[in-house]
Amino acid sequence: MKVGIIAPIKLLSKCCITSTQYCLPRLLVESEEYKRFYQGASKRGHYIILDTVKVGWKREPEDYSIVREALGIIKPSLVVTPSYMYDYQRTIRAHQNFKRKFKLTNLAVCLEGTCLKEVQKCQKALPGFKSYALPAHLYRFAKDSVRVNLYLDNSTSIEELDPFEGTLVTSLPVRLGLVGRLLSDYSPSPPSLGFYEEPKFLEVVERNVKGVISYYER
Repeated sequence: MKVGIIAPIKLLSKCCITSTQYCLPRLLVESEEYKRFYQGASKRGHYIILDTVKVGWKREPEDYSIVREALGIIKPSLVVTPSYMYDYQRTIRAHQNFKRKFKLTNLAVCLEGTCLKEVQKCQKALPGFKSYALPAHLYRFAKDSVRVNLYLDNSTSIEELDPFEGTLVTSLPVRLGLVGRLLSDYSPSPPSLGFYEEPKFLEVVERNVKGVISYYER
């Protein structure tokens, strides 16, 4: 499993230390520091994943104007298509509309649904793509039965995706570290990531990040 770390802006250089990178359109547009980091990663030949989701815990599509501006800032290796959390029908329509508006070929279809049957319907309605993404809120009922190659975050612990193959982008080691907890102390789930958070418990964060990378890239 390849791993990319999701981190606050002030911790990008200390945490996002693999060649797999994950970024959000609005932060590319609004933060000069964020933009510089990912432009630099792109120049170094890193694999850049741009997720067309709004900033926040709930998955919903970012404004097209922001996505278009972000695509003018970097040339991502992979673009995760829009989705609506747990709503597979709106996700299908959002994907189809996005594909019409943006003539991109390097797409990863983000799947959605409230149950395995709906997730499978979502994938069946959007066939023929090399990459499919599964967000963490679907792991509980879909990870064992839907074939995907991109996993968006961790929902419980770092072990939950072992022995799956593909790419994982995760904020869990950073979220745990920011409240002073190690990877083994994952319950209850730590708070959502704030991208403008000030660094706290930096040694714990860095230890967690290295632990996740070592675990999955072993």
